[in-house]
Amino acid sequence: MIITGQELTLRAVTKKDAELLLVQPEKYAEKHGITIPERWPHVHLNIYLPLYHELLLRDIRNQGYGPWVITTDTSIAGDITIQSMPNDKGEIWIGYHIEPEERNKGVASKAIKYLSEWAISQSDIKRIYAECNHSNVSSMKALKNAGYLLHHRFKTVDVYAYP
Repeated sequence: MIITGQELTLRAVTKKDAELLLVQPEKYAEKHGITIPERWPHVHLNIYLPLYHELLLRDIRNQGYGPWVITTDTSIAGDITIQSMPNDKGEIWIGYHIEPEERNKGVASKAIKYLSEWAISQSDIKRIYAECNHSNVSSMKALKNAGYLLHHRFKTVDVYAYP
């Protein structure tokens, strides 16, 4: 699955992609004709990839309900993840990581918007949530620019919802 937007492409991680990213990220880059930042995949994606790969081995219909790689031109700008299949209310949570050199360029806002629009178009998804720390002004701005509204606050975390 690929979502193409203005200056940005999101590519759902496939079973083969997950296998490459777990063992040989440079082969993933070669396969897709892109360059990989020095610190990518980042620690959180490295932790999640084996779990996602296992989900794909069990049922290929899980593809898309996991990590998506964000690219600009010919390099990886970050990733955005649907963190689970929808619950019985049709709710999902997303998380994202933008490489430091791509921050404050609108990449996060666009990626969040594109993935959210795709997700809401799926019949089983009714609402999307994302959270960020009160101090992460850039992330709050990205969520708001992507059409998210503040849903509630909990201690040091703001939870946003779409739509």
